[in-house]
Amino acid sequence: MLNFKDNGIILMIISHCDRIMNKLKDIKEADFYGDNDLQEIVAFNLFQIGELTSKLSNEFLDEYKKIPWKQIKGLRNRIVHGYDTINLEILWNTAVESIRELKDYCEDIIK
Repeated sequence: MLNFKDNGIILMIISHCDRIMNKLKDIKEADFYGDNDLQEIVAFNLFQIGELTSKLSNEFLDEYKKIPWKQIKGLRNRIVHGYDTINLEILWNTAVESIRELKDYCEDIIK
């Protein structure tokens, strides 16, 4: 059973996943690379997910190990401390390949 705080964090992570997926719906990779606004939306929401991940309890992290929580926090740090050097391909691939998995996993946890 999730504690109240972890439950709220997971719900917020799901919300940020939805934001990324909704913004990238029907967007082609080349269009993403040419649209600074989309890049910033994705980067911001990935940053928020990483920030929220850092607030999950140790008990939660010990129990739900399918997702690489540490790497999510690492991406957050990369976005915050080195945005000018972020590889857009990493942002794109994370957004289109990993966010759905994260959302589905978080929704399974909530159930």
